[in-house]
Amino acid sequence: MAGRVLQCQREAHLPVDDGLWLPLSALADPVRLRIVTLLVEREQCVCQLTEALGLSQGTVSHHMGVLKRAGLVRDRRDPDDARWVYYSLDEEGACNLRARLADLLDTSHMDPTPASCRLPGPKC
Repeated sequence: MAGRVLQCQREAHLPVDDGLWLPLSALADPVRLRIVTLLVEREQCVCQLTEALGLSQGTVSHHMGVLKRAGLVRDRRDPDDARWVYYSLDEEGACNLRARLADLLDTSHMDPTPASCRLPGPKC
């Protein structure tokens, strides 16, 4: 048990990139992932999203709020009727996430040495 606590304490000190964690956690929900898939195609009115997803306007609005806070989606109101809200993928946010993911998954600096508990170093 003490080893498990030590491992959790070590993990707690690992740096977390909030610029990566927030959008990834937003995309971890299947509904929000479907929304982004629709927004990659084109800007959508909230009524189009509710129809495509088969969800209530309130539920879609909740998911849009999460995606907006994550920096992945932006909205605009209709200039003639402010009741209508249109959503689109935030290109800068998407580009930023793509770059951060590429950095995270870059294996070019990975040490090719096979792991072994017999080598000197941290205890297994």
